[in-house]
Amino acid sequence: MTHDKWETHSKSDESFELFEHVSLMTLDSIMKCAFRSNTNCQTVGGGESGTNSYIKAVYELSDLVNVRFRNFPYHSEWIFQLSPHGYKYRKACNVAHSHTGAFSGLSPENMYMYEFDKEIYPEKDEDQPGLSDEAIRAEVDTFMFEGHDTTASGISWTLYSLACNPEHQQICRDEAISTLEGRDTMECKIPYTTMCIKESLRLYPPVPGMSRKITKPMTFFDGRTVPEGKCEERKRY
Repeated sequence: MTHDKWETHSKSDESFELFEHVSLMTLDSIMKCAFRSNTNCQTVGGGESGTNSYIKAVYELSDLVNVRFRNFPYHSEWIFQLSPHGYKYRKACNVAHSHTGAFSGLSPENMYMYEFDKEIYPEKDEDQPGLSDEAIRAEVDTFMFEGHDTTASGISWTLYSLACNPEHQQICRDEAISTLEGRDTMECKIPYTTMCIKESLRLYPPVPGMSRKITKPMTFFDGRTVPEGKCEERKRY
C-alpha cells in the first residue's frame, strides 16, 4: 500500500510529507498484528485533510506539548487549560483516547496471545487482582502510540539517511533483493542494512529525551543531592 502511494507521488514533481505515510503504515501494522483489527487507515482519511484522525491527534498533541514547554505561563495547569491551546489539547486527547478505548475493552480471546497480553491481562486470583479498566486503557495507549509513532520516526530517519547516501542505499537495495530471491518475505539476514539502521538510530534517536521522577534522594559522586520528587531529564540527541 505504501509503495503504491509513493509510486504515484514519484510521477509528479511535487514534494510530499513522508512521515505521514510511514506513520499510517506502522499504525496499520500495529493494529493488524497486535489488535487483530483492519482499520484501513492507509486509505481511509480523517476529514478534509485526508489524515487519519488518530494520527492527526498524535501530531497535535506532540506540537502542543512543545508549545507548553516553550511558553512559561502555560506551565501553570489552570492557565493552560483555559487557553485556546488547552482546548485543542483536550480535544486531541479525546480523539486519541476514543481510538484506543475501542480496543482496550477487547477480551484476550480476541487478541493475539503474545507475551504482552499476559502483562495487560494478567490472570485474576486472590493474590493477583488484575489491572483495572483504566490501567488497561493506559497500557493500550502506550502500546499503540509507541508501537507506531516511535517506529515511524526511526523508519523515516533511516530513509532520509539512505537518501543522503545513495551509495549505501544501493548496497542495501542489492542486499534486500538478493535475500528475497523472488519471495514476499525474508529472513533477518541483512547485516549491512541492519548496520545502516543502527547508525541512523544513533544519529537520529526516535526518542531524543527521557525523564524520570526521583522517588528517593539521589546523591552524585561530587556530593550534590537531588531531592525526592524532582524530575530529571536526559537528552540523547
